[in-house]
Amino acid sequence: MKFLIEENAKIDIKLAISWLAKKIPADEAKAQILAIIYDVKNQLIVHPNSGTKCQFNFENKYREIIKNNYRTIYKLDQLKEEITIILFCHTRMNFQSLLSQSNIYNKSIV
Repeated sequence: MKFLIEENAKIDIKLAISWLAKKIPADEAKAQILAIIYDVKNQLIVHPNSGTKCQFNFENKYREIIKNNYRTIYKLDQLKEEITIILFCHTRMNFQSLLSQSNIYNKSIV
């Protein structure tokens, strides 16, 4: 199973690191966020369907995992054997706004 991170999600991850770095040293913030990403990656490689269906109906295309107060939205493509992270954010962030900003609503259903 291939593990990919979309460009928008990479930006989300950088923003999460920057936000957390306001409270703790930047190197610790980066280490904490990357640890969450690696934990999610390891879980999904072993159990790709372990996330719950996304809160909003996208024809069951997207799933989510919450770890350490961070939400990771991903899609699973069984045919291509790919897991793609499409959104990463703190659970306190306005989830629906983030989804619309990430253009999930405009992506074609595979």
